[in-house]
Amino acid sequence: MDTKSISVGVFVPTGSAFENENERGLAHFVEHMLFKGTKSRSYKDIAEEMDRLGGTINAFTSKEYTCFYVKVLKDYADQGIDILQDIISSSLIDEKELNKEKGVIIEEINMTQDNPDEAAFEHFMENAMPCNFGKPILGTRERINSYTRNDLVRFMGKYYQPENLIVSIVGKDKNVDFSFKNRFAFEDFFTDEKNTNIDFKFKSGTDVVKREIQQSNIVIGFELFDIYDERKYAAYLLSDIFGGTMSSRLFQTIREEQSLCYHISSSVKFFRTGGLGAIFAGTYKDNTQKLLDSVKKEFEKLKKGYITKEELSKAKTHFKGTYLLSLESPYAVMAKQGIDNIFYGKYIDENYIIEKIDSVTTDNIADLINLIDIDKFHITVLGDIDKIEW
Repeated sequence: MDTKSISVGVFVPTGSAFENENERGLAHFVEHMLFKGTKSRSYKDIAEEMDRLGGTINAFTSKEYTCFYVKVLKDYADQGIDILQDIISSSLIDEKELNKEKGVIIEEINMTQDNPDEAAFEHFMENAMPCNFGKPILGTRERINSYTRNDLVRFMGKYYQPENLIVSIVGKDKNVDFSFKNRFAFEDFFTDEKNTNIDFKFKSGTDVVKREIQQSNIVIGFELFDIYDERKYAAYLLSDIFGGTMSSRLFQTIREEQSLCYHISSSVKFFRTGGLGAIFAGTYKDNTQKLLDSVKKEFEKLKKGYITKEELSKAKTHFKGTYLLSLESPYAVMAKQGIDNIFYGKYIDENYIIEKIDSVTTDNIADLINLIDIDKFHITVLGDIDKIEW
């Protein structure tokens, strides 16, 4: 891309879904620790160098991958890449810093639990998905407190080997050198042992998480298919029509007509071995059951009447607009390039995605709607209520 900046990401093909029972939260813990000092830089040095470059260095952990990235002006590409290489290959994982960082991660867990909508989603995932995908990325306080340096470097030895890493670079200069120059500090722990048990499981049901707050935070979810299923393009459009925009059915009915909520939305998420559709909403506690009944009624109307050609056409235009506009950002392209290579082994051209979206028909949407079984949903409500019905 012809930009003034360069975005560089190192993707590690592991996340919380690859953790066994004795490793919960380790992928995220490692992410934190790689910023806590290397053989040549302290954690303060890393921060000060990036500030001098006027750039950003950060990371994120998901269910299936971890990414470390820098964004700098292209004039400082070499310096930014050097810092990124250094934290990946030469982090000390110092025991003293590790014990300090436990407190930071526990505060991150506390922050998530104090945020009602995030806490509702965490509870939904754990209750609706009795598999690795349902486990919290951050881990638990008990697990985090129990970890030693040995636990982290053993985990890194499984997944952070150079041949496993994917480097994604977006910027004007294609001749960027990202060859690791030094021996990896934790090389002695390299192993072929990996957790490959990432089966996707979903179960229906309802659960209420009691919390003395004014608003009920609601997650309504149902099972879909994996990321390699071609029906995902129809699912993106159906989600858009049903609750993805301000003109969507849920927004217009539940918020605009009935005034039951401030926010309501739908989304779909696909993983290697399964997928999930979900509705998110918040409403005053006394209106909880009314909102659930209204959402269920909208699903029943959807299954009886499907969607119109006009709705599908509008959803296609909206998807293409938001998707292509998002790729105006070098960082977004860097992230897409890395994630595409993890799942598909290559970059999926945006024109191919648009062609797939354009090819979706109302019959494709109807087939998808017929797969959705309203009686097999999982509903989680966090709030000051005692019971719900579905």
